Amino acid sequence: MKSLKAFLVVSLMCASVAAMAEGGGDKVQARMDAARDVAMVHYQQSEHAQAVASSQKAQSDTVERSN
Repeated sequence: MKSLKAFLVVSLMCASVAAMAEGGGDKVQARMDAARDVAMVHYQQSEHAQAVASSQKAQSDTVERSN
């Protein structure tokens, strides 16, 4: 009887792991991509991003290259 209970517990644990692994990662990846896209749009619209971009452009304009 104990071996039957042990087998039942192991089989239920395997079934739950298989159910969660089927497509769960795709949903998480899609949510992460959507959140990153929203964050990038928000960052690009912020004043900080524009200030960083303009200061980098100004620095690249003033650097002399010698080749």
